[in-house]
Amino acid sequence: MPGAFVGMLLGGASPIQAGIVQLYVLVALLAVESVAILIVLEIIARGLLTRTGARLSFRA
Repeated sequence: MPGAFVGMLLGGASPIQAGIVQLYVLVALLAVESVAILIVLEIIARGLLTRTGARLSFRA
């Protein structure tokens, strides 16, 4: 993630603009992680994903 900040600075942006982009990237990653968690929880709740031994299996 530091690459966004440094890249913006090297590209001529101000530190404030670079910081805003860095925060945007952080918030976007957190949002994607949250959606992924909700999807996995929904799949588990519907019983489509089960754990057998050390493996995960999907039911069709």
